[in-house]
Amino acid sequence: MKLSRSWWTRMLTVGLALLLTFGLTACSKKTTNDTEVKAPEQNQSTTGEIDKNDKSPFKVTMAGGSVGGFWAALGPVVGNAFLKSYPATSFSYEPGSGAGNIKLLSEGKVELGIVQSVEVIAAQKGLDPFQKKYDDLRAFATLYDNAVLQIAVRKEFVDKTGAKGFEDIVKNKIPANIGINQKGNLNSLAGNDVLKSYGITEENLKSWGGSLIWQGSATRFDAVKNGRLDITLDFTFAPEAKITETSVNTPLVMWSINDAAAKKLKQDWDLKSAVIPKGTYEWQKEDVNTVTLSAVILAGSKATKQDLYKMAKALTENIDLIKNVHPSMKEMTPEKLANTGVLPLAPGAEDYFKEAGLIK
Repeated sequence: MKLSRSWWTRMLTVGLALLLTFGLTACSKKTTNDTEVKAPEQNQSTTGEIDKNDKSPFKVTMAGGSVGGFWAALGPVVGNAFLKSYPATSFSYEPGSGAGNIKLLSEGKVELGIVQSVEVIAAQKGLDPFQKKYDDLRAFATLYDNAVLQIAVRKEFVDKTGAKGFEDIVKNKIPANIGINQKGNLNSLAGNDVLKSYGITEENLKSWGGSLIWQGSATRFDAVKNGRLDITLDFTFAPEAKITETSVNTPLVMWSINDAAAKKLKQDWDLKSAVIPKGTYEWQKEDVNTVTLSAVILAGSKATKQDLYKMAKALTENIDLIKNVHPSMKEMTPEKLANTGVLPLAPGAEDYFKEAGLIK
């Protein structure tokens, strides 16, 4: 069949119209996709409204301390508090270290991390082992605030030298062998500052015939038992098991620090004054003036404002779980959980603690 010229003309016109329509539509879509600018995603840990009735479970990872240490026992109990209020919550505990936990938090690898207050100060100042200053740290809660500085001294050393404090060691240049925590542990920095506040350095101890030993607590207390160490400094709960155990066969005394040392430690490390009451140890006849440090849970950018609200609520509601971890934890209260000192609270946690009337 022969088709007329008019028929071909009509078909060509329709085809061109369809092609033009399709092409314009495709180009329009491509242009939209290429030029669309999305609003930047906002960190949910600091923005958005809180749903106070949200009962849904959440997922959280907490970095703590070394395997077998106190934090390894404490961390999972925090997780149990979360689970008690929000069943089916996924809680994971990872071994770590205070300084290392700050790095993990800053990299967004975990939601929560346990650190000591001296580690927070060191991070904010950019002190070793930190390679930079961390000025944006935020707290979720305080875990405890009563790890006191304990200066345990062999009674034999006291009887032999007549020394009643570090002042006497400096005044009489007594050849004392003193032990503090191992290098890299930030407790040792605070411990070393205690000695420096009296004018005691590793160099002058050596010049007097003594020594400064940087070792873990187990090694130091073994050295106290066998007479190789005269004095050891530790930030721990009182009574401390190692001190009690050592004193069974090696008589000990406990030294106070003077006001100048306490002031120096407050200034440099924000350590608060404290007292170890007489009778804490059977052989302790007088109150001991000292300082105390705290442990806090930091919140990273990975933790959302909504979840931090729920976690703060759960930890407060189930604080008895925390208090039963250790006899020295029985002093914890909801008010102490919310009191993180100079370290600001993370959004969400702050909202709940204000709502509960625990902070202003």
